[in-house]
Amino acid sequence: MIISHRGHYNGLKENTIPAFEVALRAGAEGVECDLRLTQDHQAIVCHENKLIINDNEFKISKTSLNTLVSHAKTHDLLTIADLFDYINQKKIPFFLEVKTKSAILVEEIATEIKDRNLWDYVHIMGFSIFIKNALAAQEKYPKLKVLPIVTNPFYSYVRRPKKSYGLFLGWIDQWHGSQWLFRKSLSKKRLIRLKNFYEKRGLKVMAGVINNDSGFEYFKQAGVEDIVTDNINGAVKYFKKAKD
Repeated sequence: MIISHRGHYNGLKENTIPAFEVALRAGAEGVECDLRLTQDHQAIVCHENKLIINDNEFKISKTSLNTLVSHAKTHDLLTIADLFDYINQKKIPFFLEVKTKSAILVEEIATEIKDRNLWDYVHIMGFSIFIKNALAAQEKYPKLKVLPIVTNPFYSYVRRPKKSYGLFLGWIDQWHGSQWLFRKSLSKKRLIRLKNFYEKRGLKVMAGVINNDSGFEYFKQAGVEDIVTDNINGAVKYFKKAKD
């Protein structure tokens, strides 16, 4: 499955429905996007803790939703309700990265999933500092699909990964040297062993954010073909060629 990273494609504003639409038309089969909370604890879709609207900068965690909405008449501001309306319409996999560790955010997401019966389509993902409350919420919501982003795979051998639907392995291109370090630490054989280690513990292994053929090949050879990417055209072309 090719998963669009924030729908960030072809120069459109990331984390917006127009960007999701173009990404899906280009061949993405799922979408990753980011959620965080406003000052009054309302979830919106945004990667950074700021919005620039008509040259005015708003810190999301310090601004109410009503204030943001009142300034965003010509701005693509997605509330959690807007996002779930779209997911309910599309019925495709969505991977919601939580950008705060707040239990309130997790509860808002889980409630939307439950109310709309979207357990098969919506996943919660995040780095270790943000994902703890989502992992804990699985006790209340057993159908909740949670995927931690694993930044230190070797730690999994020291401390068994917590119960979850799966996890993400990979690197962030914007973090200089992260791909080199990951691949230097994990040869293809080691990656295969690590994948098997996780799968034996009931975890689905996915990868991100992978943007070139070398990275696609690296994970494909290990049997990992669910990939988050900014390079949708490249991913579609690579996996089509690999099947042929």
